[in-house]
Amino acid sequence: MPTFSNPVQDATETRQAVRALAHASRAFADPEDTYQVVGELLGTLRSLEQVLEQVAAAHVLHQDKAFLDNGDHEAGVDEAWAAANALRRAAELVQSAETAVDQASQHSSYIAWHPAPVANRPELDPFSRDPFEALPVSSRRGLSL
Repeated sequence: MPTFSNPVQDATETRQAVRALAHASRAFADPEDTYQVVGELLGTLRSLEQVLEQVAAAHVLHQDKAFLDNGDHEAGVDEAWAAANALRRAAELVQSAETAVDQASQHSSYIAWHPAPVANRPELDPFSRDPFEALPVSSRRGLSL
């Protein structure tokens, strides 16, 4: 359960929830469910963008406590700023992903899924090709499921 007050515990639980979704989304019994999943992913990306910005801000806010293991405070501050900048860049990239998922949600909202497939359309036969063929990103990145 989310704590809403312990970022480490909530981040750990988020990782596990996303991992579970990676497993569960390998197959949809009802394609109509994809619309809700896309909507939830959109909300997740919006929250992730906010989290990245907040973690970046924490690096800057607490820079007075930043030291390297050798005690070098100036270098610690430099690393805090570098981490904050990288996190802000990640937030910008997530915002781009959010825009794409929002577009996908809009397109998905127009689909009226029918229980029976259209006859005589071999390209739509789910057994005529590898189901992961359309998802080269997953196979290239070697996701751990």
